[in-house]
Amino acid sequence: MEVLLLKFTLTPSLILLASITAQRIGPRFSGRLLGLPLTTGPFLILLWLEAGPGTAAGAAHGAALGQLTVVVFCLAYATAATHTGPAVALTLSVLCGLMVASAAMLANTLWLCVAAPIAAILYRPVLAAAEPGRPSRWDLPVRVVTAGGLVVLLTATTPLLGPVLAGALAALPLVSLVLAPSMHRSSGGAAAVGLLTGVLISAASTMAFLVVVAEAMVPLGPLTAFGLGLAALVITDLTTRGLRSRRATTA
Repeated sequence: MEVLLLKFTLTPSLILLASITAQRIGPRFSGRLLGLPLTTGPFLILLWLEAGPGTAAGAAHGAALGQLTVVVFCLAYATAATHTGPAVALTLSVLCGLMVASAAMLANTLWLCVAAPIAAILYRPVLAAAEPGRPSRWDLPVRVVTAGGLVVLLTATTPLLGPVLAGALAALPLVSLVLAPSMHRSSGGAAAVGLLTGVLISAASTMAFLVVVAEAMVPLGPLTAFGLGLAALVITDLTTRGLRSRRATTA
């Protein structure tokens, strides 16, 4: 009963809290929150409780590979957003993300994940002032339902899909996929670029969290693995921000 309750409440609660906070702190910091493992983290916890640490480790491996999709989606949409409308930018970014997701799953190696922090450090968007606008009243409900429904669906179908594929699907940027075009329409391309830049920076930290959890879950145990994963997330975030700041000052 406790696991069932967590399954239906944990991810929606995290998304709701992050979304309410994000509305007060601007697009870029909103992206920083949305790029955190708000979906994959609860998914891995539930999978550990239901299927054991081995299955959770495999799902973390798949989710780490899935972060490459997040990175490519953010880069593609942010690049297109200043030149095209939401529909074209979304189509291009989804196609790019699907191609990279397929390649990552075929390669199936965590060495590919070094692309996430490299992209987060090197990417420097040219941001114009965001136009004032109001988000759709459906944004928040769609985010909560999408993220919560994804976790429930994947935990139920992991035995069929396999942990690696289920983890990769859990990492798909569904919330960003909904929010970026909405912000693009309401506040302009610059706001969407700011949002996705924040997601990109946090994607590197989330990648570190997932790689550590995948490697430590079985030999060290779940609690230690999640603790080390959170430490890796914080360290990667501080390092990424420091390197970006240094690069900006020397440019």
